[in-house]
Amino acid sequence: MKLRVANLHRSVDYYTNVIGLQVIEEETGRAALGSDTDILLYLEEGKELKQKPDRHAGLYHFALLLPSRKDLADVVKFYVLHRVAFGASDHGVSEAIYLNDPDGNGIEIYADKQDTSWKWENGEVQMTTDPLDGQDLLKETTEGEWTGLPAGTVIGHIHLYMRHIGEAAAFYNNVLGFETVVSGYPGALFVSTGHYHHHIGLNTWHGANAPSISIDEAGMDWFTIVYPDEDVRRQAIERAEAAGLEVKQEKYTYSLQDPVGSTVKLTVYNK
Repeated sequence: MKLRVANLHRSVDYYTNVIGLQVIEEETGRAALGSDTDILLYLEEGKELKQKPDRHAGLYHFALLLPSRKDLADVVKFYVLHRVAFGASDHGVSEAIYLNDPDGNGIEIYADKQDTSWKWENGEVQMTTDPLDGQDLLKETTEGEWTGLPAGTVIGHIHLYMRHIGEAAAFYNNVLGFETVVSGYPGALFVSTGHYHHHIGLNTWHGANAPSISIDEAGMDWFTIVYPDEDVRRQAIERAEAAGLEVKQEKYTYSLQDPVGSTVKLTVYNK
């Protein structure tokens, strides 16, 4: 994933000292951050970037999935001790906390519950938005000072503002190959592969006339979908071309735009 940021120094400071990512690569105007040696986030400073409008289409939040509940407890303990403001929810399938970066991009940090505890009904997973039991979570904390997000942290899902659920489903399900796993949440659709609770959240909470983020505004530049192999990716590309969508190739990566103009890069899992 790549974000356009108004002030690179400010954003790097936030993502390292508050979110707990590490700088892996850095050059003038750009930085790559991640966990251990895995790059998860690219930041690029733009000249005189405008602030994105409060009501917009595009990124709602991206979500950092931690290896364990203990790891989430350590983050929450650090935030409580250092008075970092955050939101929190228990979604039935996961426990999560929420923050906004200096440019207003949403960030979720979460840990999954055991998938054997997830409840499925008629092919859909039952997700909730309940208060997080912070006291119970903090029983999992470890001794010592928190030193950042652990190795094994990944981007577990992304959540996007769309204008219409139908066109969102047509693109992410019919073209890119995801399956609906939650359809009953008001104004939202959750899709995934492999029987996961969701890899992409899609909602219309900013309305049918929400403007897209422009390249002269801070916000998401692109995000990546990783396919298990070349055959599966090729099938998605063929469906996109059959639907009349423009697919661009850059070396080993293909990209296209979703219905609200978000750039989606299609890559293949590299073992």
